[in-house]
Amino acid sequence: MLFSIDEDAGTRIVGWIMPDNPSSTPHVVVFTGGQMRKVVRATVLRPLLREQGLHETGICGFVVDQHAVADLQDMADLELYDEATNIRIYRRRPANAKADLKLFRLETRVVPQSALNEPFQDLFHMAFTRLDRMPEEAVRSILGIPFSPSIFCAGRLYFRTYEPLLRDRGFKCSVLVRDPFEELAEQLLALRWAVKTPNLAYSVLSETYRPLVESLGKADLSEMADLEAWLGALTPFERTLIASPLARLLTCRSSDENLEAGAVEQALQTLADMDVVGHFNGVETYWDTLRAVLEIDLPPLPALNFSKQVGELEARVRDWPAAQDLLAADVQIFADLGEAIRRTDEATDEAAVEPTPA
Repeated sequence: MLFSIDEDAGTRIVGWIMPDNPSSTPHVVVFTGGQMRKVVRATVLRPLLREQGLHETGICGFVVDQHAVADLQDMADLELYDEATNIRIYRRRPANAKADLKLFRLETRVVPQSALNEPFQDLFHMAFTRLDRMPEEAVRSILGIPFSPSIFCAGRLYFRTYEPLLRDRGFKCSVLVRDPFEELAEQLLALRWAVKTPNLAYSVLSETYRPLVESLGKADLSEMADLEAWLGALTPFERTLIASPLARLLTCRSSDENLEAGAVEQALQTLADMDVVGHFNGVETYWDTLRAVLEIDLPPLPALNFSKQVGELEARVRDWPAAQDLLAADVQIFADLGEAIRRTDEATDEAAVEPTPA
């Protein structure tokens, strides 16, 4: 699904949606105050979409005007969604959306730390999270939005796939790197939960993890040691789905791609090219650095969720040879990043106390 907004003239909003199904006619759902007001059918011919073979009829353009919604010009909190995908394609800029820049935050966690996204929702005109839950064409359409200079996006994406587009569209890029053993512990708990509640599991996990859920469902997990044995017995394909996820997000283009021999060096170079990189052991510093680099008035760091159960499992996982083998690349990246941040902090402290020449 591709989309764009041509104009919002107050009394009418004009745009287009190219649906995934080239024979279907798109519909726009109008919301105000979180309540649905109207469903508007596309009625405008966009000849280029038909001529280029992207849509059978080319009827992908829509107009939301006062005939559809009587008090349109007075709706400050108006939002438009694509009916077929439930993706928000437009909202009127909130009064407190002061940020005139584009920011992408690479999410590294299987279970997102959503609290880190919340402060940005109202600081930016357009905000999108969980991009990893959207089709690739929709993600590219979002990153390429032409009608606003104020965009915040976050998602657990394979960064190399989208990095050229992000750079071309002027996004600042950021990531907060987590301890790999903590991440593995949380993944294992999420997989066990998925085995027990398959109907709900894929609201959190992507379909990529289905083979792991099925494999774990066949294992005897009466004791925690059985989980370690399961990790050690993974097939080569299953290993690619869980091994060194940070290295894969930074250096691969898809879940099907294997890590290369120089993945650690490539990942560190990718991190070096990002605008703001944080280490979860210093999340407050990461937040302060974001505030300084973006030059926006970020609120205080939100309260983050920490799971006691994840912490307890992490202490065990850290000693498992199977886990150490699976996470070898991520462990090295995390250690090297921590050392780089430590050296930077030391240099900053030394500069701060250096005496001023007489």
